[in-house]
Amino acid sequence: MDFPKRKLPRLSGYDYSKPNYYFVTICADGKKNIFGEINVLNSFGKIAERKLLEIEKHYKNVFVDKYVIMPNHIHAIIVFNNTEAERSRPFPTLLQVVGLYKSGVTREIHENNPDIKIWQKSFNDVIIRNEKAYNEICRYVYDNPLKAEYDY
Repeated sequence: MDFPKRKLPRLSGYDYSKPNYYFVTICADGKKNIFGEINVLNSFGKIAERKLLEIEKHYKNVFVDKYVIMPNHIHAIIVFNNTEAERSRPFPTLLQVVGLYKSGVTREIHENNPDIKIWQKSFNDVIIRNEKAYNEICRYVYDNPLKAEYDY
């Protein structure tokens, strides 16, 4: 039996440690509403938000620019602000940053809720290539809670 080929989640040959803005979407397992309601985070949503804002504590030149925590997914613009002059040590990749984030959220939630599955496998990303794209994505992040109210 031939199985369908899975689409590669990252752009082939691209260095995801380069200075850039990346738009990331991370979905809850089965798209279950585990982070609360629109604009009202529950305890899991608060953990997800706090861990997102702690990314810059773990990586010197990486920070979250804009984000929204939705009931069943998270959107974030993650900025890699390193320079070639600092290349004496390896930079983290987007995959490593998101992986640390997801494992940190999972670890903390599992302290009191060990049986819940938090995340879908992998995540979606868009490399933000210019100011126009950045502005469109910022608008999308800002408007996401407004649009989602009509999806329920």
